Amino acid sequence: VYKKIKVLSGGEKSRVALAKTLISEANFLLLDEPTNHLDMQSVNILIQALEQYEGTFIVISHDRYFVENVATKIWYIEDFQLKEYPGTYHEYEQWQDERAKAAKQNGSSQPAAKPAPKPKPEEKPAPAINKTPSPDQKKALREIAEVEASIDKAEKELATYEKQLADPKIYQNAAQLKDATMKFEQVKKELARLTDRWEMLAEM
Repeated sequence: VYKKIKVLSGGEKSRVALAKTLISEANFLLLDEPTNHLDMQSVNILIQALEQYEGTFIVISHDRYFVENVATKIWYIEDFQLKEYPGTYHEYEQWQDERAKAAKQNGSSQPAAKPAPKPKPEEKPAPAINKTPSPDQKKALREIAEVEASIDKAEKELATYEKQLADPKIYQNAAQLKDATMKFEQVKKELARLTDRWEMLAEM
C-alpha cells in the first residue's frame, strides 16, 4: 500500500491505473484488456464495479468470462466492416453458430473472395544502416522471441479455461469448477509474469 508507483511492476501499475479510472467521475470509459494481471477475485470485483457504473464503457478483451458478464452489445468485424450485435456475448455466439449452420445448408459456406490488392505506390529504398547488434542485444532479442512464444501459448490456455468458466454447466460440478478456477489463476499469474518480463526487455 505504501510503495511508490515507480517501484511497482508493470502489472501492479496497470491495477493502479484501473483503480484510478474506476473511481474517477468520468462518464465514459474505454478499457483495453482490463482483466490482464487480475486474478479471478479481482475480475469479479471489476465486473461488479462496472455493473454499478452509470456511464458508458467500451471494452476490448479476450477474456470471454469477463465479456459475457459485462457486455450488452457486441461489435465485431466482418467483410472489412465494423458491425453490431445487440445482445450478450453468449447470445452472439449462438447467433453466429446458427448463421454458420444456415450458410452450410444453403451451400454458401465458402469464404468470400478477397478483393484484389491495390497497387502499392513506388517506394524509395530506405538508406542502408550498417549496424551490427551487440551480443547483449542479440541475447535480448532471442529472449523476447522466446517470451512472446510463451505469451502466445499462455493466452491460448487462458482462453480455454475462460470458455470453461463461461459455461453455466461447470457451476453444477464443484470439483470441476475448483480445478478449472485453479488452473485459470495459475495461467493468468504466469501470463502476467511473462508480460512484465516482455515489458522489461522491450525497454532495454
